[in-house]
Amino acid sequence: MVVRGLRRLVLVALDRPRWQQFVACCVSLWALAWIVGQFIAPAHGPSALGVLGELAARVGVTGGGWAERVAETWQHSGGGLAIFGGLLWAATTERGQLPALLGWVAVMLGAERLGYRPAMLVAVASMVGFVVLLWITAQISRRFLDRTTLFPNDVVRAGVTAAALSAVVPLFAPTLFLARLGNPYLTKGPRPIPAQRREEAPVHDRERS
Repeated sequence: MVVRGLRRLVLVALDRPRWQQFVACCVSLWALAWIVGQFIAPAHGPSALGVLGELAARVGVTGGGWAERVAETWQHSGGGLAIFGGLLWAATTERGQLPALLGWVAVMLGAERLGYRPAMLVAVASMVGFVVLLWITAQISRRFLDRTTLFPNDVVRAGVTAAALSAVVPLFAPTLFLARLGNPYLTKGPRPIPAQRREEAPVHDRERS
């Protein structure tokens, strides 16, 4: 059941408009390079803007240290973006996955002031705290209000979905590449005919089937 649910969420994450797939690939590669850099050099991991500056230098785009200047600006602007990024993660739904991308950008920019681990912890704490607050509100409203549109089980389900879709963002680009690579080799069975269309089909077609 858990594997099936994760597989469905991965398919949902891949099902985006074309323009959003392009944006998701850019954010995914940026976040993945930033995260991998922290594990390669835990003590001196690259900043998110440092990753962009290194990429620009490798492709021959020189801007006179623009990444360092932008990083210095963000370092003096505070780390509130990490909280905002966590709230954007919490706002992610199956039909609205753009907040997850914006959340990652906000967290990476907030990490310019806080650092990798503090920024991630603040973002996760803000997301979890928001979901817990909604869950408590749902419990209170269910007991004391006659009509309610906020149910505890739905809050938990939506929170888990938001967390899963946000966590898959750094892996979006590799997953999309593997999916496109293996798609021509997958065997696709015939689609089942819906019951309503089966009843509306002519009698000789139903006898033949």
